[in-house]
Amino acid sequence: MSVTQCKMLLAHLLSAGSITPREAYNRYGIMRLGARIWDLKHMGYNIITEQEQAFNRFGKPTRFAKYKLIKHE
Repeated sequence: MSVTQCKMLLAHLLSAGSITPREAYNRYGIMRLGARIWDLKHMGYNIITEQEQAFNRFGKPTRFAKYKLIKHE
C-alpha cells in the first residue's frame, strides 16, 4: 500500500468529494486508483462507486468509475 498516495487521495476526496481514474492519474500519478480506494475502504472510509459515461477521443462512448466519499455528519 502506498501511504503517500492514500494521503493525497484522501485529501482530494475530503476537499472535492469525488475522483475519477483520469483525475487521479493526471493530478497525483495514481495508476491503480481502485487499489487505493480499496485501501481507504479498509481503513474505515465510506466510499461509493458510481458508473459514469462519456465519449473517448475517438467519439465512442465509454464507461468509467467515479469514487465518492460519503462524509458522516
